[in-house]
Amino acid sequence: MTYRNTNIDERGVMYGKWMTAPDTWTINFGNVYCYLLIGKERALLFDTAYGVGNLREFVEGITDKPVTVVNSHGHFDHTGGNPWWEEVWAGPGAESVMKKAFSPEMQKDFDSKPHPDYQVHTVREGYVFDLGGREVEVFEIPAHHESSIALLDRQGRGLYSGDEMEAGQVLLFVRNQIIPVKDVVAAHLENMKKLKSREKEFDVICPAHNGTPLYKGYLDDYIALSEQILAGTAEIMPDTAGFGFPPYTKDGMFGAAGDLERAQYGGASFVYKKEA
Repeated sequence: MTYRNTNIDERGVMYGKWMTAPDTWTINFGNVYCYLLIGKERALLFDTAYGVGNLREFVEGITDKPVTVVNSHGHFDHTGGNPWWEEVWAGPGAESVMKKAFSPEMQKDFDSKPHPDYQVHTVREGYVFDLGGREVEVFEIPAHHESSIALLDRQGRGLYSGDEMEAGQVLLFVRNQIIPVKDVVAAHLENMKKLKSREKEFDVICPAHNGTPLYKGYLDDYIALSEQILAGTAEIMPDTAGFGFPPYTKDGMFGAAGDLERAQYGGASFVYKKEA
């Protein structure tokens, strides 16, 4: 028997997996969470991480049903595994960035996969993926990124939020177009209010980073934080450090973004470009 394969390196299995409910799987690669929802006829994979190894082989080791791939937004840490499939579904604007890797090495790996020119289908508010006895509804919630969507798994009673709501920070400076902080926070506030209006339909929130699942109170924390920022009363932290995010430095990962600031309330915080 051959032990090593494309999903096993010297540190062990690249992808972790655990079942949180019947036919509901979390798949993780480092600090990125993808979700596999399995219906009677099809499965839905929400995000594909960086695409290291052979994610399709890994997913097909969990289910033999045909898989619909959906991206929470266009950033490469959520779309890197897309070219293992022939087509994907994503929110409006994702196609402008989803095939652009974070480094030349990642781009080379991306381009070597079976379907680097995969087809992109745009989904809008209210679209429903029917998996067979399991319906998954799309919400457009752009703030962190213009293409962000959330998914409501009606039968599984889970809300999948991508990077727009997570344990810790939501980054507001990695958009295609940087707009004034209060404008993007106002958009985030309306998005959270929209999700809260449906909170009787889900029990947990499953984000793409920093811990999963979350309790529904995170919605209230993000709503309160947004309202405080808009009112000018938010607590501004001494630096950007927190929830695994480093202090801002000009030579750090996000140094090119300019000076960053963190506002925090309860379990929620935003990191954004400091305005003069």
